[in-house]
Amino acid sequence: MQKLSIIGVPMDLGAENIGVASGPDSLRENEIIQKLTDAGFKITDLGNITVKERASLSIENPRAKYISEICRVSLELAEKVKATVLKNEKVLVIGGDHSVCLGAVSGASVALSGNLGLIYIDAHGDMNTSKTTLTGNIHGMHLASLLGFGDKKLKHILDTTVKVKKDFLLLIGGNDFDKAELELVRNEKLDSIFMKDILSKGFYQVFEKITMLSKNASNIWVSLDLDSIDSVYAPAAAMPNKAGFTYREITILCEEIGKSCNVMGVDLVEYNQQFDVNEKTAELAIELIIKLFGSNYSWYTKYLEKNKTHDWNNKK
Repeated sequence: MQKLSIIGVPMDLGAENIGVASGPDSLRENEIIQKLTDAGFKITDLGNITVKERASLSIENPRAKYISEICRVSLELAEKVKATVLKNEKVLVIGGDHSVCLGAVSGASVALSGNLGLIYIDAHGDMNTSKTTLTGNIHGMHLASLLGFGDKKLKHILDTTVKVKKDFLLLIGGNDFDKAELELVRNEKLDSIFMKDILSKGFYQVFEKITMLSKNASNIWVSLDLDSIDSVYAPAAAMPNKAGFTYREITILCEEIGKSCNVMGVDLVEYNQQFDVNEKTAELAIELIIKLFGSNYSWYTKYLEKNKTHDWNNKK
C-alpha cells in the first residue's frame, strides 16, 4: 500500500483569485481522503499551513506582491515536503493559487538532490519575473524561479540550487503565454507542448515526451492547474478556460503519466468551490489525482463498487 501525505496550503496571495484559499478544505469536504483510501493509499493528513490574510499584509513591492509572506509559506511547505519525501512517502499538496508549487517542488528537489522531473500542466506559462511581470502576481512567476530565473528570494527557497533543470521540465497544455514567457521557452529551448500542437499532431507526441522525461528523471512531480481543463468540465477553475482539455483528454493524460512515471508528488491548484456545479470540478480533481498516482477512480469504478453483489474469489 502506497503511503501518501496530504498538505493543504490555503493561499490566495499569489493571485487576484479570491476564493481559491478554500481549496484544501473543500476537497476534504468532498471526501478526498476516503476516496484516496478506497483507491489503495494509506493517507496521512498533515493539515494546512497557516497563511496570513491579505488584509493584514502590505504590498512591499508592487512587482512581486506579498513576496515576504509567500516566501515564508513556501519555506514551511518546502520543509514539510522534504521531510516527507525523505521518508520515502508520496506527497499531495492542495492549493491555493499556483504559487504553492514553488515550495512544493523546492522541497522535493532538495530532498532528491535535484533528480526531479516536473510535468507542468497549465494553460499559462507562469515564467515571468519581477522585471517582466504585467501584474505583479507571483502565481505567474514561480516556474521561472524554479528554473533559476528572477528574484533571489523566490528561487532560493531552502537553498541556492536550481530546483528544476531545464531538460527536466515538460510543459503541457499551454494556451495563453505572455511574450516574455514565449521568449524564455524559445531562448532556453524548454520542452513545451501547446494546445495547438496537440490539436495538429495528436497525443502521440505528448506520450512520447512523457516517456522520455521518465527515463531521464527517476522521480516526477506533476503540477496540475485546473484552468488547463475546459470550463465545461472544470467550471470552478479560478481562471475558467474555454479552450482547455476535454474530460477524455485530461483523464487519459493523467492516467498515462501515472502509469509511465514514478510520480512522487502532485500539486493541485486553483480550485474555487464557490463556482463549482454539483461538485463537478472537485470530483474531477480527485479522479485526476488518483490517476496521477497510478491508481484508478472514475464513474465506472464507483458504478462497479455500488453494484458489487458477490465476491467471486470466495465462492463456496
